[in-house]
Amino acid sequence: MIAILCSAALAVISHPLAAGADSATSGVVVVKTRPGSVRGLINGHTRKFMGIPFAAPPVGKLRWEPPQPHADWTGILDAARPGSSCPQMSFSGSRLEGSEDCLYLNVYTPNPAGSGLPVMVWIHGGSFIMGSGADYDGTMLAQKGNLIVVTINYRLGPLGFLASRSIERTSPDHTSGNYGIMDQQVAFKWVKENIAAFGGDPSRVTIAGESAGGQSVGLQIVSPLAAGLFQRAILESGPFISMRPIASTRTLAEQDKHSDEFIGKLGCSGAYDVLACLRDQPLDQVMRALPASPIGQAEPVWAPVIDGHVVPTEPGDALRAGKFNKVPVISGSNHDEGTLFMAYGQQLSVAQYDAGLRHWSGDKAPQALEAYPASKYSTPLQALAAVFGDRILSCPIIGATELLSTQVPVFQYEFNDPHAPGLFPNPPFPLGASHGSEIPYVFGSASQRASATPEQQRLSDAMMQYWIDFILTGDPDGHQPRWNRYSDTTHQVLSLAPGAIRMESDFRAEHHCDLWESMDTSGLRVGRAADGQ
Repeated sequence: MIAILCSAALAVISHPLAAGADSATSGVVVVKTRPGSVRGLINGHTRKFMGIPFAAPPVGKLRWEPPQPHADWTGILDAARPGSSCPQMSFSGSRLEGSEDCLYLNVYTPNPAGSGLPVMVWIHGGSFIMGSGADYDGTMLAQKGNLIVVTINYRLGPLGFLASRSIERTSPDHTSGNYGIMDQQVAFKWVKENIAAFGGDPSRVTIAGESAGGQSVGLQIVSPLAAGLFQRAILESGPFISMRPIASTRTLAEQDKHSDEFIGKLGCSGAYDVLACLRDQPLDQVMRALPASPIGQAEPVWAPVIDGHVVPTEPGDALRAGKFNKVPVISGSNHDEGTLFMAYGQQLSVAQYDAGLRHWSGDKAPQALEAYPASKYSTPLQALAAVFGDRILSCPIIGATELLSTQVPVFQYEFNDPHAPGLFPNPPFPLGASHGSEIPYVFGSASQRASATPEQQRLSDAMMQYWIDFILTGDPDGHQPRWNRYSDTTHQVLSLAPGAIRMESDFRAEHHCDLWESMDTSGLRVGRAADGQ
């Protein structure tokens, strides 16, 4: 979590609304937003405002409702500390963390802020069941890029993504689910209405995110409700297009089985008003009724759904039909996406690995075993990690790029630092450029590590500059080496490796994307347009 250093001149208060403060006091600054004034902290060349509410607390009758406007306030809101994270189980699953009163965002600006600055809104990852905007410190990016960084919370797990026909019947728009996606959209609207007060330009907003946050960015691209709320998009390891039978988004009918089980465990299946019954349940019981693990699940229990409203149709279909928000895009993945998910799983024998891969790949088993022989890897678990990363992440991501690139500028990357700092200590085998390991390079903290090599420091500086150029102009090509736009003819991807940043054209072959696309049962043929373009 980000450590918030409060100025000695700023009294610590328990209530989020404080009496007025002198904005000229050293170490603090007051900004007037539409709903009321907020007091943040000055820390050298940056300012930060933490825990600003952007929607009403989704509690009581607002549980499982679209986000509602937050009431205006008088006095000055103390923005020295982040607001609560949204309810989630701890990583071990042993305790409940967060509060339902969680729809807060954080703003990082240069000091002085100036005016007309571009804005990046960051959507956190965490498999749609964990995480918080306050986990990401936008200080270095805001200072280096002379831009504004906003990090946001959104509802998670069953509170954010319960989709059920029982709820749909009582919904004004006859939909359910995607409450977390709607929270993100309300945060974007808050930025559009208020960011000028912090020195930002509401007409130059980039939405960005990693993992579930990257998926969220992809869904915002295809959501008509997000039209006009952003002008560029960055997806880091965010597969938002399905290669079935494994789906990144589900239909309401597909999600109903999980929802029915959830409703049953809370004793609400036979209730006259199911939604009222669910709202009466204690938070702890709600969060424990149908837990989900963030590691090793190809299809999470709680995830966005195709509801016909927020997400009108399968995202791949929307891209093919040209029915999406047409903005420039950075998209990419990490070379070793699957290692984090498999490293802490149960060890496999070669026979178990072969049997599992045969079962997963059906009549394409001979080709899959040839592409991923256990003998090529140090352990069968590492082989499974390669399969998982390519099938679930790398290939759907490049497939979405190929669909997007026929209609909007797309800049594709692959992060490839084989010694990138991992999220967890002492892994059972080297994780390489694992899922999420690019984030410290983008936010600048990687170069601050004592263990960072000069090449890693330069890689972080280069990545920050590419991202900054894109946020400023919609084109990251102002840095060297040049980052070429993705095209069907060249298939060029920017490889981001220490001391070896270069354009490469072998991504699809290295990750066996033709093989995985041949198993796609959705009829979409993710990496190819239906007309063969």
